[in-house]
Parts: sequence; structure tokens; C-alpha cells
Amino acid sequence: MKITEELLNEMKIKDENFSDGLIKLDGDYIRIPKGHLHGMMELLPWTEDEIWKMIPEGDSPLFWLVEKTGCVLTDYNNSIGMKMTPAQQQVFDAMRAHGFLTDDYYDLTKQREKARREQMDKEEQASE
Repeated sequence: MKITEELLNEMKIKDENFSDGLIKLDGDYIRIPKGHLHGMMELLPWTEDEIWKMIPEGDSPLFWLVEKTGCVLTDYNNSIGMKMTPAQQQVFDAMRAHGFLTDDYYDLTKQREKARREQMDKEEQASE
């Protein structure tokens, strides 16, 4: 769904849980009735079982899915994601200005770069 001033004003009255969702790369906002993990899994072209097999052992499934989908996870208390696109930043700022989100944003970009390097090192060691 596209976030507009009208929608945000309406949701202030109608839905106190409007902050629980995902902001896609293009700025579309998705509500997540089953939680963040399942919401992101539904965006990928694989089954849930296939996705679980793809997540490297020892990695955070949540962080891995954030990287694969590019989504920003929103919750009233805090939000996490990678470096935001301009469209994501615009939606995040609008939701924050309307009180749906706090200023707490955790950028996982450096953490994900480290996780990729560690996975590559493990794969290199296994092939030697």
C-alpha cells in the first residue's frame, strides 16, 4: 500500500498496530499479520522450507531475510533494515512524523557485510 498523509491520519484513529510492517524497496508498505519473518518469506519466490535451508548455519534468519528482501522492518519501538532507498526513507520519515515509529533505526549494512565475509571464509576453508 502507498503511504499518504490521508492514510496516516486515518490509521491514527483506526489502528494502533499500524506500525507493525515492512517497507519495500519501492516504498510500498506491507502489513504483517503473521510477523516479520513470515512477511518477508512471502516476498521471496521460494517455499518456506526452501528458505530455511538457504539460511547459513549460525546466521540470523531475520537479518538474512532483511538482506535478501531489502525490506525495512517497522515496529513501534524500533525499526531495522539496510541502507534505505529514498522511497523507504520517505515512508519511514512520514510514519515517524505521525507517531507510528520512533527514531530508533538499526542499520544492518555493516553487520551483513561481515556475515557475508565470514560465510565466504567458511566456504573457502571447506573447499581446501
